[in-house]
Amino acid sequence: MSNPPDTAVERLSSADGSPRSLKMRELEQETGVGRETIRFYIREGLLPEPERPKRNVARYAQVHVDRLKTIKKLQQERFLPLNVIKTIMKAQDGETAGGIGGFIGLENALYPLLADPKNLEPRRLVDVAAEVGFPMEEIEELISVGLVKTDNRDGELWLNSRNARIVSLWRGIRDAGFIAENGYTTDVWRVYAEFLDWLVREEVATFYGNLSQRLGQTEAATMAAAGVQTMNEILPLMRTDRIVRAIADISERGELPQGVDGETSDD
Repeated sequence: MSNPPDTAVERLSSADGSPRSLKMRELEQETGVGRETIRFYIREGLLPEPERPKRNVARYAQVHVDRLKTIKKLQQERFLPLNVIKTIMKAQDGETAGGIGGFIGLENALYPLLADPKNLEPRRLVDVAAEVGFPMEEIEELISVGLVKTDNRDGELWLNSRNARIVSLWRGIRDAGFIAENGYTTDVWRVYAEFLDWLVREEVATFYGNLSQRLGQTEAATMAAAGVQTMNEILPLMRTDRIVRAIADISERGELPQGVDGETSDD
């Protein structure tokens, strides 16, 4: 004898084999998701609209069961936010150009390729501040303009290894004399965060647009890691070279480039 049917599709089939529709109450029981959450997901586009044979009557199908279980899994096992889950849902529907769905979770494959194996553990912000002797209020200013990124864990701010190193290096910038008394307020540094936000958006959009239909996730992670590491060496060299050339140009001309006055404001 064969085992009794136990798949979701079989449970949702009527006696004649045709798909069986569910009422809201049955959908709640089948998935363990409450009706208010289900309605919210429908409004947000995470679930398709149910069939409505008459006014105030809604019938749900297998797709609703599958979607709800997928959402729960992505939330509980991958800790993905709803906006990312929505992208996955759209990719499954064929609504997202470029095959982005195949790259969802790419960051997980990148972590071990880009992380320093000797310093993988995140650290509490207060511990890093105390270690480097950097006043918390100054670090908070760096955070406010996007120069340092934090993660919230149970109400405490944590730094990954990269941002912990950034805080340490920023102490070096401060000690070198780049301080408010010399005109280097936190707002002066804001341009770096804004530029990097723009640059990274362009880099990531180009990467996904060019490769999401050409490479698998493992290949993409390997390629991305190599690109990031190599460009991390190229960019500082390019910047240093341009700074030296710009300073030499000012010395030769005896004036600042057009549109740059070099004056500070008391406002």
